[in-house]
Amino acid sequence: MEARTGQNQVYDNKALLDDFDSLLRIARKVNVKFFDDETIEQLALQSRDEYARLIPQLPYVGGEKSPFTPLMIQAGQTIAFYHACKNIGLEKEQIGELIYEIAEAQMQTISRFKKWFARRLVFSNSYRDRWRKAMEESQNREFTKNWVGEFVEGNGKDFEFGFNFIDCGFLKLAREYGCEEIAPYGCLCDFVRMRALGIGFRRTQTLAMGHARCDFRFLKDYETPTGWPLESLEEVRNSPRRK
Repeated sequence: MEARTGQNQVYDNKALLDDFDSLLRIARKVNVKFFDDETIEQLALQSRDEYARLIPQLPYVGGEKSPFTPLMIQAGQTIAFYHACKNIGLEKEQIGELIYEIAEAQMQTISRFKKWFARRLVFSNSYRDRWRKAMEESQNREFTKNWVGEFVEGNGKDFEFGFNFIDCGFLKLAREYGCEEIAPYGCLCDFVRMRALGIGFRRTQTLAMGHARCDFRFLKDYETPTGWPLESLEEVRNSPRRK
C-alpha cells in the first residue's frame, strides 16, 4: 500500500506549528551564542515557513496510536530546520551542532517528575508490548515510508530490550528532501534524550552511517553517552563510510 500524506489523517497543522513555535523559542536562546539578532530571527521565520510547507506532506505511518507518528513529526522538524540553516549558508557540521544543542536545551525544560515517569514507562511491560506489536506490524510494510524493524528481547543482563531497524522513516524523508547528510546528526538526539531522562541507551550501528541496521538497546543502570561530538560515537567510528 502506498504511504498516505497525513493531513486530515493525524497531522494537525495548527497543533504542530504551535509545538514548533515552542521549540523555536528554545532555539532562539541557543542561537544567541552563534548569531546576531537579525540572523536568529531570519532562521526562526524560515524554519517555521519550511515546516508549514512540509506538514501536509508528512507520510502517514499509522495514525495517532502509532509510536512511529511522533518520530515522523520530529523528522519533519529536523528537516525544516536543516533547510532554513542551509539557506543562510551553514555547513552540515554547524547545523548538526545546533540540532544537538537545541535538543539538550529542550530536554532541560522537562520536569523531574516527567523524567521519572518516562523512565518508569520505558521499562514497563505495557511499553514493551506496544513496541513489540508495532515492530511486528511494521514488517508488513503497509506504509511505504515507515520504519521497519524487529523487537529484540533482552535478558535483563546485557540489556532489557531493543529494536533492530532495517528501514528508517527519517532517513527516507531526508533523502526525499535532499538532506541525507544531516541524518546522522538527527540520530544523535536519541542519546541526548535518553541521557537527559536517565534511561540507559546504547547503539553501535545506524542506517544513516551506512550500516545494515540500527541496533537500539535499552539498559538499566547504564550511563548513556553524551552523543557529542559525533565522532565519539561507536556507530560513527565503525561506520563503513570511514573505511
